[in-house]
Amino acid sequence: MRIVVAVLPTVLMVATTMGSQPATAQGTPNPAQAAQQLMPGDVASAAKSAADTLTSSAKDSLLVKDLLGAQVSGPGGDTVGTVDNLVAVPGGRIVAAILVPQGQGGDRIPVPFSIVKVAKTSGKLGITLPVSLSELKGMKEVQQLVSAVPGLK
Repeated sequence: MRIVVAVLPTVLMVATTMGSQPATAQGTPNPAQAAQQLMPGDVASAAKSAADTLTSSAKDSLLVKDLLGAQVSGPGGDTVGTVDNLVAVPGGRIVAAILVPQGQGGDRIPVPFSIVKVAKTSGKLGITLPVSLSELKGMKEVQQLVSAVPGLK
């Protein structure tokens, strides 16, 4: 059994991996079973709900692919890196952005997505950090996040 713990501001996530089958709560079907149980009316209802949501917030919607490679700025507006990848949990919530520091040749660093500001300028998406990369790298919680993200140290 492997237990991974990531501490994010105001969030404690614990993921447990056992064997090859994901654990599910009693009486809760796994995602493959749930998909098989959906009826055409359920799919139509979900599609209508998604379309209504996107229509009502069209100016705020974005595609994940537009965030990949996006410029990352520090609190002073200087470019500090680019977005290499995003980390999402089941259900689709993005919990972290993986950044590649600019010109430092350093390791990729995960940043809690809840602290970044995403904005579109000149037709391109960009991300602004509230603190410098060096401050982020020095935080023990960010180091715990590094350990929790698959594929990072």
